Amino acid sequence: MSQQHATLLQFFANWCYPCKVLTPIVNTVETNMSDQLRVSRIDIDQEEDLASRFHIMAVPTLVLIQDNQEIWRHTGVLSEHDLKTALGSALSGKL
Repeated sequence: MSQQHATLLQFFANWCYPCKVLTPIVNTVETNMSDQLRVSRIDIDQEEDLASRFHIMAVPTLVLIQDNQEIWRHTGVLSEHDLKTALGSALSGKL
């Protein structure tokens, strides 16, 4: 039985300092959780329609999608530990 990867949407903007702080954290988590997760980076200035569809009001915002359903969302910066913990909980259905 194969497990489908979840997708973490990372909404950001090039002018956003907190986005620049969050990016290396997301990169590390992506590497550590590559068996469960893939990351899609979305520049809200280039992908306005997609940002609107996901109701992005501030950046950075992370949205976790599994089976075409949003299962977790966070706006703002968080630590690598907190991000791994939150994603692990969301992916295991404990949220």
